[in-house]
Amino acid sequence: MYISKKKTYKILAYCAMSAIFFGSINGGVASAEDETATEEDTSHTEVEEPATNDNSDTKDDSNNTVEVTENTITRNGTSKDYEDSTYRVDGGGSDSFEGNANNNNVTVNGGKITTFLNGGRAYRGNTNNNTVTINGGEFGAWVEGGWATYGDANENKVIINGGTFTGTIIDGGYALRGDTNYNKIIINGGDFKINSNGRGGIYGGYVAGSGNVIGNEITINGGTFEGGIYGGYISGTGYVQDNVIRIYGSPDLSNASIYAASGGYNSGNTIKIYTQGITAKDIGGFENLEFYLQEGTKVVSTDSEGKEVLNPILTLTNPTSSISSNILVYNDGATGLQNNDVITLITTDNTSGLRIGDGEITIAQGISLEYPSYVKKVPFSDSNSNTQSLQIAVGDIGKEPSGDAVLKDQTEELTAAVVDSASLLDSGTERLLEWLPPEGLDYMNSVPTAGFDPFIGMGGSSLKINTGNGTKLTNKGGGINFGMSRYLKNRHGTFIVAPIIDYGKDEYDSTLPDANGTKGSGHSQYTMGGLIARQVNVNGMYYEGSFRYGQIRTDFVSHNFIANGKPVTASYEASTPCYAGHVRVGWRDHISPQNILDVYGMYSLNRVNGFTTKVSTGEDYSFSAVKSGRIRIGARLTREIKERENVYSGFAYIHEFSGETVGEYMGLSTKRASIKGDAGLIELGWQVKPAKNSASMIDTSLSWWVGDRKGFTFSTKLKKDF
Repeated sequence: MYISKKKTYKILAYCAMSAIFFGSINGGVASAEDETATEEDTSHTEVEEPATNDNSDTKDDSNNTVEVTENTITRNGTSKDYEDSTYRVDGGGSDSFEGNANNNNVTVNGGKITTFLNGGRAYRGNTNNNTVTINGGEFGAWVEGGWATYGDANENKVIINGGTFTGTIIDGGYALRGDTNYNKIIINGGDFKINSNGRGGIYGGYVAGSGNVIGNEITINGGTFEGGIYGGYISGTGYVQDNVIRIYGSPDLSNASIYAASGGYNSGNTIKIYTQGITAKDIGGFENLEFYLQEGTKVVSTDSEGKEVLNPILTLTNPTSSISSNILVYNDGATGLQNNDVITLITTDNTSGLRIGDGEITIAQGISLEYPSYVKKVPFSDSNSNTQSLQIAVGDIGKEPSGDAVLKDQTEELTAAVVDSASLLDSGTERLLEWLPPEGLDYMNSVPTAGFDPFIGMGGSSLKINTGNGTKLTNKGGGINFGMSRYLKNRHGTFIVAPIIDYGKDEYDSTLPDANGTKGSGHSQYTMGGLIARQVNVNGMYYEGSFRYGQIRTDFVSHNFIANGKPVTASYEASTPCYAGHVRVGWRDHISPQNILDVYGMYSLNRVNGFTTKVSTGEDYSFSAVKSGRIRIGARLTREIKERENVYSGFAYIHEFSGETVGEYMGLSTKRASIKGDAGLIELGWQVKPAKNSASMIDTSLSWWVGDRKGFTFSTKLKKDF
């Protein structure tokens, strides 16, 4: 193949350029990065490779553990001392062209780091899931969860418990041309003079060129701050989107400004304030401005001279941005608001800088309430007549309330646990109704006259229950009962009495027919003790009754309740007394030598006592007692197929009269939920004796349910004489 002389020169030139380029890479990341960094971010330049990193021949540098004290760095158990207390630290630093630096952990307890502190550092690779924890020390330049020059720095974490930060840029993740997404910065304390050289700041994610900064979080619990705090930064093109800044406790932000973004396309960023009395210079650029009112939040107080004094949640000393965010106010549910209560969200003395528009919003209280409210820029007459405030009133200030607070429809789902408890007791009663008569298969001729006859019954169920308001409750469970029968002959026949112990447990799922399809789930369980008795007459008539008393425990959790337009988790646990009883009248006798007919009617009453519990979202709910009263009318035909073996079939109609409960919060009630309704069942069973003259017997049955209860139940009973 012929290659022209001109093409040969070009190939040689390309080879020379490649040799120079790759030669610079082999010497470290610095040369290649600095050349680009000069164009877009001259502040993030490389320094001489530190002694903390000796892996220039490896592709990845991940899963390292590094601990820093005053003059010592310990890397994966190997320590190195330094006479100079100023150095740079990389948890993992890959110098390979495409190597990654992931899953590294760096802990700093002291020292002076004046250049870089990175959880991980890579050139074209990624730096993901690194963690930097700072408990003390002095810091300048950069502190980063992960640094990826041409890769991505995602899901890194920086935790700061103390230390001094001067002229520092702190970011969850840094990339020159890549993404920095879902990183976290948690600040519990420290002194942050981050703008002392005019370029510092705290950033959820930082992109020095073009890329995306999405879903990063900054949580501030304490510390003293001077400078800018940003959800994210981009110097080129990209999205700064869905980043969140949270403020708790009592940090000193009086010399700090808090912004959603610097550069890029800003959307969906949120600031959440969970404390009262915060002072900052400015906030701006947030699409969502959320205030979480804690118990004891006050609007105004009275000073010693009787003058009203503002108690704002946030005070701005040098505002330059207009407040045009989606303003959301969320009360934690522990303390209720009343009509015409006023909450001062933001106030400032610099009226020229603060620009607020009027508008209507909704105050949400936990998962339960939405208050009609009014937002207004209000001149407040206190010591400074120029003060401007953003206030929210429940109803309109000085006017009739624009509406009364009502519980949201979704709160009806909170009653699911109570309804399921009543249903579980019903299943226990059904199981107990099948306790074994003493005569075994020979109904009239084998009744013992002395001693005890132990019996045990076990069963389970899988049912779908229509609660009467469209809610679908599905539960699966089982239980066991144990008793010791005593037989007493009398002139009418035989009287049988037995102390019993009964235990039941299930798990349930519930779906509310609201627009959101609110779902809940949980468990219920009970332990009860009591008595059951039956009179069996020689003419076939029998009478039966029982009473049980005990304790029932239940829990509830839902992950799709809506508060302030967003899904939240709500849960609670409760324990309360319960009791159950029934009476039954029937006739059972042979209608042919091999067939026995049993016809009966029954009424049962179960009760779950009311209780009060605190929902995880802060509300104290009271739930009314549930009385589950119902009748059952049925018949069963038993046929002897062998000398020691029977089969039977039957049907029954069940009507639930009530089984109703309601939840109450702040004098307001949820919609009522109940298990009222009609159902039918068809049963098949099998009985067997181990021996011809034995008083022991095994009885197994299966029932299919239709109507407002759908599904099946099964049980196995064992009776044996001493």
